[in-house]
Amino acid sequence: MILEIRQTTANGTNNFEITEQGRLIYKALTNFLKPNSPLGGDSLRKLLLTDADDNMILHTHYDVRENLVESSIPLGYLFRDSKKVRRYNILDSSNRLLGNFYYELTGIADSKMVIEYENKYISCFKRCVGNKEVITFYDGETQIGQLTKPNCVVNNHDFYFVHFSDSYRFMQNIISLFVIYFDYIFHNHSGEIAQGYSWNKTYTYDRNSKKYNKNYIRDNFGIEENHRVENFIKNTYDSRAQKSGFNLKKFWLIFGCGWTAAFILALIALLIILNNR
Repeated sequence: MILEIRQTTANGTNNFEITEQGRLIYKALTNFLKPNSPLGGDSLRKLLLTDADDNMILHTHYDVRENLVESSIPLGYLFRDSKKVRRYNILDSSNRLLGNFYYELTGIADSKMVIEYENKYISCFKRCVGNKEVITFYDGETQIGQLTKPNCVVNNHDFYFVHFSDSYRFMQNIISLFVIYFDYIFHNHSGEIAQGYSWNKTYTYDRNSKKYNKNYIRDNFGIEENHRVENFIKNTYDSRAQKSGFNLKKFWLIFGCGWTAAFILALIALLIILNNR
């Protein structure tokens, strides 16, 4: 199962389209409120997943009191097995509770995101690897999928690849909503107005870094698919570099002209002062 999640708007509301083999299968929406804002309740934090015709499939419920109590306990994992924050309940169109997303801390430099759905407990480990960010999904000790996000973003529109074992296709909508949850928590651009490229190259390490398998896509989806993903990331960075190179030349041209004009004005001022003596 290969999904692509593309953000289409980033101002006011955050809209996404989820496709499989070029076919639109889901749409998603998050509100403008920053997830860590002290204001607003569930209605301003709701995450929504619909089909291609805008019929609701899944949505979330955010219990403000529950999350506030949990997050207010510093180093909560010292007093119990773990500390669970950013918990969002998953509900279907009939408001039936299906599961949860949350961020779990079990110690210093030891954290993960979790998908609870029916009898499944899926561990999600985040890591930055240079020009991309990845999440590895585990069911027990077995890796079942990977999310890949280029760290180069155009006009604040995020993009994700999701590669997942076909045996978990029954969770396709849950996985799609989880990507929206991840974007909302970690890559929310609400209130930002940006045109152009933003990028970074970052490496992160913690106790779960070994969970990352750099060959997962190649080993499970083939060399061609691995090349497609890597070339997409490379081309995004190359486009950014060309754009940045043009802007850099323009900057130095303006900078040089400015200094030249300032020098000429200073020289004229000096001559006027000397002539008046």
